[in-house]
Amino acid sequence: MEATKLFDDLTWDDVVIEHGRIKSIREFAVQDIKHRDLRAICSSLKINRVKNTSKDSMLEKIVSIYKLKERYGRITDDAEQFLTPTRKEPQCPYRLLNVLFSDMFSEGLAQLGDMADRFQLDSGKASNNQLFWEGVQEAFTSNSDLFDNLHFEDEVLGTLHHLNLKKIVHHDWKKLLAMWKNLNAEYKAVLTRYTMSGTHASNFFEFCHGRHDVYYLRKHL
Repeated sequence: MEATKLFDDLTWDDVVIEHGRIKSIREFAVQDIKHRDLRAICSSLKINRVKNTSKDSMLEKIVSIYKLKERYGRITDDAEQFLTPTRKEPQCPYRLLNVLFSDMFSEGLAQLGDMADRFQLDSGKASNNQLFWEGVQEAFTSNSDLFDNLHFEDEVLGTLHHLNLKKIVHHDWKKLLAMWKNLNAEYKAVLTRYTMSGTHASNFFEFCHGRHDVYYLRKHL
């Protein structure tokens, strides 16, 4: 039977995943599923951009989307929202900083450069401190009063009343890490300008080139 017919009307309920690996799809063991079959499976599951990818890459994408959908209780919904690259919105850096400087993550943030512990090494997630950032991702995409509002008020931050920190964009952990790296690098550049000015009495925001998010990082610090 043709692959396109074999996997017609396939749903996420037909995908069996155990311990982070696909065990079977419908009644077929994963090792018996051919490359062309996987393309048909991805099509049925509404997973795009797999035309020129390998079998392993398609399997990894199926697993990652399954985990995301399972985490947010949307295992029967359209997968498209998880496939579309997310764009940073104005509120995202402020929400991220609220997460990073919360009691849950501030200590881990301070230790990001430390030696990875044994569990991280054994799990293969030591690179880029993935476990830490996966936790940040889960917190970032969860509703919480701790993260939903600006934590400071002054003349500079008073101009941000239009921001809606309750609006959650489902960034993955890599996007959040990149966002933090950008913020941190820009903060260091601003700090250099600030300390070279000859006086620390000046308004720090004057050296931020209009970056309110960098100023917000300064307030957290």
